[in-house]
Amino acid sequence: MVNMKKEWWTLLAVILLPLLSLFSYIGYITFSDKRTNKEVFLDMVILDKFHEKIDSIYRVKKQHNGLIISGNNKSIGCPFVNCEEKLSVGDSVSKDSGSLKLEHYRDGKLLEVLDYNDIYIREGW
Repeated sequence: MVNMKKEWWTLLAVILLPLLSLFSYIGYITFSDKRTNKEVFLDMVILDKFHEKIDSIYRVKKQHNGLIISGNNKSIGCPFVNCEEKLSVGDSVSKDSGSLKLEHYRDGKLLEVLDYNDIYIREGW
């Protein structure tokens, strides 16, 4: 009976200590980051490169009904207000890596430049 208790505690330590360490590390990284939610989002978006003709525009229920712009090779989410009204199938969008500007073209003419700095991202819980 004593031997079984020792094995149980060893098994518990082997399973729980790594999980506790992992969750502690993730919590520390998350809560020690001084950037706002918008800064985190912009840091992810700035690396994207997208030069496509729009094949389809659709919503994905699994992503909170988010709007997706799909080209030949790549799809991106559209966080801009009234994106469905501004963009249509057959238009072209262009975004360079390192830039926060999304250029919207129709029939080879630049219609507008959408800036990721202009979007609203809720802060806090």
